Amino acid sequence: MKRFVLSLIVSFCLGWLCFCSAVCAATFFQGIWIDVRSIPLTEDGIRDMVRRVHSANFNAILVESFYLGETIYPSPFLSSQGLPSQMSTFEEAGIDPLKIIVEEAHRLSLQVHVWFDMFYVGLNEPGALLSRYPQWSAINRDGSTGYQQGNNHFFWICPEHPEVKEFYSQLFQEVGKNYPIDGIHLDYLRFPDPTLADACYASEHCQKFEEEYGVDPREISPLNQPALYREWNKTRAQFLTDFVTYISEELRHSLPHLIFSCAVKPQGFPEELNPRSLQDWPRWAELGLFDVFIPMTYSSRPPEFKGLLLWINTFLSSSAPFYSGIWGVNLSDHSIAREIAIAREAKSQGVSIFAYPYLTDQTLSFLAAGPFHEKPSPPTIEELSVPRELPPEVKPVSYYQENARRVTALYTGTPVVPDGVLEEIWESAHWQADFTLITGEGEASQDTRVALLYDSQNLYVAFFFEKNPDEVVFSVTQRDGPAFYDDSVEIFLDPGKSKSFYYQLVTNLVGAQYDGSSLQGAAWNGNWKAGVMEENHLYSLEVAIPFSEITKEPPSGGEEWGINFYRNNLKQEEFSAWSPTPGVYAVPSLFGTVEFSVP
Repeated sequence: MKRFVLSLIVSFCLGWLCFCSAVCAATFFQGIWIDVRSIPLTEDGIRDMVRRVHSANFNAILVESFYLGETIYPSPFLSSQGLPSQMSTFEEAGIDPLKIIVEEAHRLSLQVHVWFDMFYVGLNEPGALLSRYPQWSAINRDGSTGYQQGNNHFFWICPEHPEVKEFYSQLFQEVGKNYPIDGIHLDYLRFPDPTLADACYASEHCQKFEEEYGVDPREISPLNQPALYREWNKTRAQFLTDFVTYISEELRHSLPHLIFSCAVKPQGFPEELNPRSLQDWPRWAELGLFDVFIPMTYSSRPPEFKGLLLWINTFLSSSAPFYSGIWGVNLSDHSIAREIAIAREAKSQGVSIFAYPYLTDQTLSFLAAGPFHEKPSPPTIEELSVPRELPPEVKPVSYYQENARRVTALYTGTPVVPDGVLEEIWESAHWQADFTLITGEGEASQDTRVALLYDSQNLYVAFFFEKNPDEVVFSVTQRDGPAFYDDSVEIFLDPGKSKSFYYQLVTNLVGAQYDGSSLQGAAWNGNWKAGVMEENHLYSLEVAIPFSEITKEPPSGGEEWGINFYRNNLKQEEFSAWSPTPGVYAVPSLFGTVEFSVP
């Protein structure tokens, strides 16, 4: 008996050791973004920074090396173009930060990826690059350049100009041949968010489109001309794909040993449907244009982070590897650990944390003792070419499929007062239930119901669900604050089912309202009303949306709109949708349908 027990113990231990060896031997990217402003101005300071990163068991550094059109290292190529050869701060300090970082990082077995800010090149002024080549500027629909956000004005390059492709190709080849780096990482390889700047309206681009489609794209409205709007988005997205294709081919020819990566927005494609940042990265994956993607799956809420990874896995080619981007800004150590664990469960081949200045000594020690207690090797370029496994909750979804969820908005001759008190008029409405979690884990634990009515003036939406008022989480009490971060409900409307445009209306459980649109962002404000009522742990909400704020005219009987509803249940950490959208919210092509009944 003793011998039997001993053999079991030995077998268990050997099995555990094999398991541990397998886990420890497996590669996993543990990266950190180091921005320009974090780089010390002395050699000792730079080496200390790298050693500090190493102490937390990071195995890779992405160092911002091209920012606002200038390099941290001396660049003969830029000098030959009549541009500053190096950022003045480092030139005046007499140091080459990239050289020092590479030396120290490789001594400590860390990969170094050179991080380039691509098309964002000017802050509050065009900067050296656009001053030298003003014809490269990204032109907005209204003829302006750049965009204002807060107190700052941002300037961008348009990728469609042929000279831009050659410029970046030569810049990459220079750094790849002069420094023993491990990879090149591209950021801002996109257009600005259209809510901030609707870009790439240079006269030659508009003229070419008009010759083919008979209309100036500057005159196109997604509400009135959705098909043409989708074509214009598709055209601009192709500009970006053409740029990436050229750069990828050039680098694979001249620098085949380097890992080529890209930071991408986690949602918003195919681009002919939803403009977002005009990054059709699933197409880039199909074409094999990058060795690895680093989607910016940034969220302070781990369940939302999990949802974003589900979206990535749903639409990214299974053969394309990715590292999960983690937003380290003011993120608790506990949440960082949860998100690293979620990234592993999602079969991500690594994580990259943004960014170095936000990681305290405490957080670095926590990482070394917890989620980074082992320091595996980062994947090699050969390992990144092996198809990866998908998690079991990932189901095939077509971005173009017609969503099955439908609801009827019944006509009422009695106006609804949006006070949260559900009157008898709602009894005849077509109530909907079965909200599903955006993380792909089935139905929400708490039932949520929603119904619609309309009259000649307003669309009415009612929500009804159970919620302990003591568990309600909220911080927003004013108009247009981020109520979607509170316990809240959200309504997305796509009038006419354009599948390329939406309005967003949010109210939290204390009645604070937020609204915006896919073109104007929070700048769009509608005159709509919402009321909230709670009684015996039951919440009811009513919303009245004037058609004059949406389409100017009320819909006709039988008319269809795209629509979706969401509930954000913070205490339970559940984010659920009426019409399933894997991982995310604002996807008009995956909205359900509301049909307006005949009066």
